[in-house]
Amino acid sequence: MDSLETREDLTSILPYLPLFLRSSKLFWPPPVVEALKSLAGGPSHSNVNSGQVLGIAISDLRNSLSLPVSTLHPSALHGYALFFDDLMSRDASEKWFGNVVPQLADLLLRLPGLLETHYQNAVSCNGMETGLRLLESQQQGVVFLSQGLIAALLVCSFFCLFPTTNRGVKHLQTINFDSLFAVIHRLIGHGCCTPSSLEIKPVKD
Repeated sequence: MDSLETREDLTSILPYLPLFLRSSKLFWPPPVVEALKSLAGGPSHSNVNSGQVLGIAISDLRNSLSLPVSTLHPSALHGYALFFDDLMSRDASEKWFGNVVPQLADLLLRLPGLLETHYQNAVSCNGMETGLRLLESQQQGVVFLSQGLIAALLVCSFFCLFPTTNRGVKHLQTINFDSLFAVIHRLIGHGCCTPSSLEIKPVKD
């Protein structure tokens, strides 16, 4: 198998991924690994037990990746706080921070290995490569991704970890979830609706 540094598919997409590549290994910077391990340990380890603290954790992760503050919507972190602290029920919020967030952090810790396995197993389909890569406009292509890798990439979006600089040059769509949570803040902050009208309630079986 070719080393990861020589793979055209990976090198085309790597500038738009939050990982680093060295000696044919994908990795998170050590501060990110430590932060994710803390999150994976649950609120008793990370103290992330509210939307407000989650926003701080997201900012810290982004800082560890040297992602510019200017690329995060200024209202996004307020939106996280509103969603998880005001719109979500207390029981649902406790389950989210106690069970879901640790699993999301664990997925992120596995992302480098998931991507390496993905490229190791990438095969040709009808003469076209199937590894994750950047396709130019009007360029035909097919990409096969495992469910685990898709989930990990979505978690990156939730934590706003994808670099967004120069995405516009390649006509790439918005990928981080900061705009989504900024909308929540705008709707409530501008009086378009109230927290009670948007309250997230559990679905009964």
